Amino acid sequence: MTRDALTSEPPKPVEPRFTICGHWTIAPVIVGAVHSMSGGAGYTHYSCPDHAHQYPQRAQWDELPVMRR
Repeated sequence: MTRDALTSEPPKPVEPRFTICGHWTIAPVIVGAVHSMSGGAGYTHYSCPDHAHQYPQRAQWDELPVMRR
């Protein structure tokens, strides 16, 4: 054990997150993200671990054919 481990701030508790499948979870799984081309605006879709398999993996914005030129 190091001195930093004893004197540093403890980690923040995990906040429950509401997911697109309609459940609250403390272990969200990212199932999609929308990025804005004009700035920092964007949002991420989360699912609970039990329902993540119902949402297929979507292409990211930099994987689309138009963005490869």
